[in-house]
Amino acid sequence: MPPKNVYGKRTKTTTAVVAAGGAGGFARFICTPEKAAREDVDADVDVEGLEVGLRGLSVAGGGVEGEEDRKGSERSRKALESRDVNAETKRKKKGARKEKKSGRAEGVEVVDENVGVEDGAVKSEDSSSGKDAGRTNVATSEGDVSRSKAGKTPVRSKSHRSKSRSRKQLRAPVAEISEDDMYTTYVKSLLQCSERREIVSFDDWSSQLDSVVDVSKIAEASFSEVYRLSVKTARTDCSSESVLKLVALKTPENMPLPSELKENDRPRRKGDFECQLQKEREEREEQDMWKSSVDDVNSEVRLLQNLNDIPGFTTFRDLTILKGRPSSSFSKAWKSWNKSRPKGKKSEFPDPSKKTSYQDDQLWAVIEMQDAGSDCGKVFEAGGISTIWEVWDIFWSVCISVAKAEQTCEFEHRDLHMDNICVRSSTDEADLTNRVVQKPLKRKLGFTGLETTVIDYTLSRANMIKTPSSQRTSLSSSASPIFRLDQSDQGQVAYLDLNKDPALFTGDAEEEYQYEIYRYMRGAVFYGDPLKSPPSSQPTQTPSPTPNNEDATQNLPVTPRRSPRKAPHPGFLSEPPADIWRHFHPKTNLIWTHFILHRLLENLHSHGNTPASKSNDAIMHNVVGVDEADASKVWKKAVMMHKILLKVAQKLDPKALGRREGGLGSCAELIVLALEARWLAVGDVEGP
Repeated sequence: MPPKNVYGKRTKTTTAVVAAGGAGGFARFICTPEKAAREDVDADVDVEGLEVGLRGLSVAGGGVEGEEDRKGSERSRKALESRDVNAETKRKKKGARKEKKSGRAEGVEVVDENVGVEDGAVKSEDSSSGKDAGRTNVATSEGDVSRSKAGKTPVRSKSHRSKSRSRKQLRAPVAEISEDDMYTTYVKSLLQCSERREIVSFDDWSSQLDSVVDVSKIAEASFSEVYRLSVKTARTDCSSESVLKLVALKTPENMPLPSELKENDRPRRKGDFECQLQKEREEREEQDMWKSSVDDVNSEVRLLQNLNDIPGFTTFRDLTILKGRPSSSFSKAWKSWNKSRPKGKKSEFPDPSKKTSYQDDQLWAVIEMQDAGSDCGKVFEAGGISTIWEVWDIFWSVCISVAKAEQTCEFEHRDLHMDNICVRSSTDEADLTNRVVQKPLKRKLGFTGLETTVIDYTLSRANMIKTPSSQRTSLSSSASPIFRLDQSDQGQVAYLDLNKDPALFTGDAEEEYQYEIYRYMRGAVFYGDPLKSPPSSQPTQTPSPTPNNEDATQNLPVTPRRSPRKAPHPGFLSEPPADIWRHFHPKTNLIWTHFILHRLLENLHSHGNTPASKSNDAIMHNVVGVDEADASKVWKKAVMMHKILLKVAQKLDPKALGRREGGLGSCAELIVLALEARWLAVGDVEGP
């Protein structure tokens, strides 16, 4: 705070002091606040008496002329008159000082400009009177700052300002990472594949969809749920619809536990607090078991982009990252789907409408693709794919697509069961269970107008290549992005290390034959022989799946409706080969085509539709473009097609695939065999 400007009284000085300093012997001005409080600085002074005393002192000192005494008296009178003016000003400003004092207590400087101006005027007159005047500059109460210019109120140095004010100025906010920043960093690699480039609220995103599309749940996968978006007003074909793969993401590793966020709810004892943290940590790990990691989703998305322009693979449209609980429209779709499921096949995912199912900050990766139709598993259940024509079309169409992907980017699907093959009609005929057969005597493929699409690349492997960008229309985003692979992806491999998921290889093949396929695949990768397995594992013995007769195929296990990855397991692969799943092993595709053909023929025989057992009239059912006189030719062709598939099934048997010489090595080799044997035409393989 500014110090008080207090003019002190002149003290009595001895002759020696005056003789030594002359006019400088006047008493110094005192500015100490304590001194000013004790003395009445505003008392009246006998001016004439002081002047007489001054003249007496000057004569005693000697060498002082009368003229100088007269000038000194005038200066003294002016100084005293100025002092009286200052005293009067102080009386008038007494109330202002009290306000200033209260302001100083709060650490705020209060400066009275009027007082400063009057003081400055007086001091200006003093300085013009000459250097011999007996006055000094007024210092601050601490004596470290002096008045350097006339007319300015003294200002306290920064080092002596209020401590409370200094603390306010020095206090700065602590730099902490907000939750939004933490989540954004966690899904950064996924946001680079998203058109929005930011995390979106689940409710906000869903509200934009509700006015345009209807949401319905159509399927479940191992770590995701599949929903269909149907445009409310537009066309009814699949191109106007999208399929959303809703994937729940694991909790970020650096996400604090609930007890760490709520300090007031912590137990008082340290041991209890540690136990509570351990319990919450175990609960989080249990909830995250069926969720996906960011790296796994990123690998799948890059594969989708990589396969976008290969016929027979799904069309990728967009990726959206959401945060929050599922919206009401998705909860209703979940309940409707779950209600329609038979007992024992209900949803394995929690009810999204319950608060205990998901946290408020749950992250989701929503992969949007063009609707590829219905999966073969669902069509099986509806009674479809029951003729040799449908079986032929689906099997060879899938093989051609996989063979092209092998040649393009060394692709392996590694999970190509019937639920990952979708079919839709390429004609105006929408019914998938009662197909019309067109011109069977003039074609080698495409009898039923069914188009196949390979989906779900969660376990897949492929080289990252640069493909031509293409414009895709998204129903879940306002923009239509152009997807490209980053230049940094060139030469990289997208794959999932299956050694980290030993549950994949431990399913009971007596319950589901598909469980054995995963072990066949591992044997082909590790040893080049599907029938070999690590010493510590004991695969279940199953009969040969090759359908040599109708009775044998009826006894084969049914394709599982749930992924074997959810089976409980002990870890038995203690030292798997490093990065072995990163490499290209095309024989795994043949193992899955073996399984596909096994299931297709099994379904054909279960309906009693073996061509050899059917009459000409039965074979001609739904056949168009053929005269009745050619019915026998149609029957012969159907029987021949069935025999060809049985022959192919023998070549795809796991025992045959384990032979080092004379066996098939990839789907591409299988297609070459079909072309050489004229089972297929070149135009069928090349496509339109």
